[in-house]
Amino acid sequence: MPCREITVKSLVRMALLLAACVALPMTAWAARPVPVFQVDVAGQSVPDLQQGMREALVRATGRQESASDPVFAGLIADAPQYVQGFDRGRQGELQVVFNGAAVGKTIAALDRSVWDPTRPFTLVVLYPPPDQSDQSTDQAGLEQAAEQRGLPISIVPLPVADESGNLLPREALLEMAHRYGAEELLVGRPPPAQTAAAGTALPGSGSPATIPAFSGAAAAPPSPGAPATLAAGSPAATAGAAQAWQWTLYTDFASRSWSGQLTAGIDGTVDLLAPPPGPASANAPAVAELEIKGVSSLSDYAHIELMLGAVPGVSAANVRQVNGDSVLFEVTVRGGPATIGRELASSSSFTRVGTAEQGTGAPLVYRYRSG
Repeated sequence: MPCREITVKSLVRMALLLAACVALPMTAWAARPVPVFQVDVAGQSVPDLQQGMREALVRATGRQESASDPVFAGLIADAPQYVQGFDRGRQGELQVVFNGAAVGKTIAALDRSVWDPTRPFTLVVLYPPPDQSDQSTDQAGLEQAAEQRGLPISIVPLPVADESGNLLPREALLEMAHRYGAEELLVGRPPPAQTAAAGTALPGSGSPATIPAFSGAAAAPPSPGAPATLAAGSPAATAGAAQAWQWTLYTDFASRSWSGQLTAGIDGTVDLLAPPPGPASANAPAVAELEIKGVSSLSDYAHIELMLGAVPGVSAANVRQVNGDSVLFEVTVRGGPATIGRELASSSSFTRVGTAEQGTGAPLVYRYRSG
């Protein structure tokens, strides 16, 4: 007697019902703890410790403006009271270790957000590689900026382009990053002056690589205090473009591009990941109900799972209900429904269904488009 046929939809429904019992793993490769409250200092004097506290606050909150935020003036002035001890870094440099629990409690009392110290590991690729004379300087600059902002990175010379010099598809780039244990990939294109001097040819090719323009990515929000954009075609804009790095961040949720100086790659990435500036009360984690329609295969479900895990501010997503090709999630996200709605609206993979107002208790409804 022939075996009973099990349809694809049945398999999908069973898999989703099983998944409903547990929280979705939020990108298992992303966990990299950062020693937020252990920073380099020039000495043990009060001014040295106060400067150390400024740097610790930048790393703790993820915001550069925390070093000069008037709200933290008292905390910075009292820096010696938070010292837990001293240590030595890898190069023998003096480091102060602040009492993280006490500083975190004070930050919370001042109504400012703290960025989770377990942060996305980011793979950084400079393509094409800068001229040999610039390479070590560029790498040191990026590593220093990442340490100051509290972002765990690794700079690796990966082959991110094919033999014709065209960047690989986003999916291939992310697969490569995941193999290295990274959640995301940051690709930096050096200024034309550096690439021309390098004369870099791709491995296995007999001619210099063609450098394609980055396109099709949403623009990252400008960092606080960033200079205004120059008018296109103006002499100043043309000169600035010739000196600017072009950066693209690839995540499982989206790709975003921006330009700026060398460290703009690190600054733009952290500005996307860290809690936004302002009162913590406005950005507190909250549960949002999210219904996704059009989930027709296990592949769709796996892709949606990865995408939700890569949305900035999402800490958990539970499957609450499965009904045909529709899946209802409970998503814990910084800022609640407004944040998840804003992020999904910026993605080409999701289309809003209906016009239910936020705050009515009804779930946000989106249709998923694969491919």
